[in-house]
Amino acid sequence: MPRIPALDGLRAVAIAAVVAYHIDSSVVPAGHYGVCLFFVLSGYVVTGSLRAEMERTGRVDLGSFYRKRVLRLLPALLAVCLVMVAVGTDWSRLIAALGFYANYARIEGLDLERLTHTWFIAVIAHFYLLWPLSIAALRTRHLENRIVGGLALAAIVWRAIAIEVMSPGWVYNATDTNAAALLVGCWLAVARPATWRFAMWAVPALLALMLVPAFGNTDTAVLWGGFAALALSALTVQYALTSPEWLANRVLLRVAELSFGLYLWHYVFIRSDIALWLALVLTVAATAASWYLLEKPVLRWAARRKGQVRTLPALSA
Repeated sequence: MPRIPALDGLRAVAIAAVVAYHIDSSVVPAGHYGVCLFFVLSGYVVTGSLRAEMERTGRVDLGSFYRKRVLRLLPALLAVCLVMVAVGTDWSRLIAALGFYANYARIEGLDLERLTHTWFIAVIAHFYLLWPLSIAALRTRHLENRIVGGLALAAIVWRAIAIEVMSPGWVYNATDTNAAALLVGCWLAVARPATWRFAMWAVPALLALMLVPAFGNTDTAVLWGGFAALALSALTVQYALTSPEWLANRVLLRVAELSFGLYLWHYVFIRSDIALWLALVLTVAATAASWYLLEKPVLRWAARRKGQVRTLPALSA
């Protein structure tokens, strides 16, 4: 799939919202909706890439897909966990993070402390594991549109039901309830609906939603507000597909490139018992070290091993 720089810029907007929320939730009380935006974006990019591969080769190379995702997720996550071992973090937390079940461990009441944010990585890992199998099984575009659209609708309905019948912790963390945002992004990739002409207002509207205090509470308001975040996230992705220049500026693209390491490291330091300015300095340093000394070399090694000369893959792909 041709790379659209504005989608990378949108990833930077999503990570900035989440980091701001973790720094001071009183300023950005609903910045956690940046995760919803990231889910929609991930669903779109992964599905678009898989469909492009099927159109080009007639199949999905599952082995290649899984290798890429393991190399994208595991080295940086392992580095964070090794640091956590050094500072005495309990093994139950480390295993939950590295085993990609941190979201369900959190639901069961395990306090993951400075690895709490790895619940999001668990959801993404489950999506990476299951979704390519579904795409590989869908052979015709007509059938694909119907099935993916039906799955997205079913996931939305289930999330609404789950708000009433499941615990708030389940709705917020579980893979099945977060599938709504992921599958909406998948549907956008297969249906390719025309961009709504007012979609340009989706970005400021989503950012404004993140500033509403009611959606930063721990009651069900934040969960119902997630549907507004989902709709605005979908429109935001649609807007990014028109390639607005401001979403493709160098600063946002640079942040997007470093976004995975930034997500992993910022929470570790912000939730440590140190001054905020020092936490931010250490976050920047660890993120840069992770990218230049670990993530980027691993990606280049993988590309050389496969004998490919190509641009480094997008972080959410």
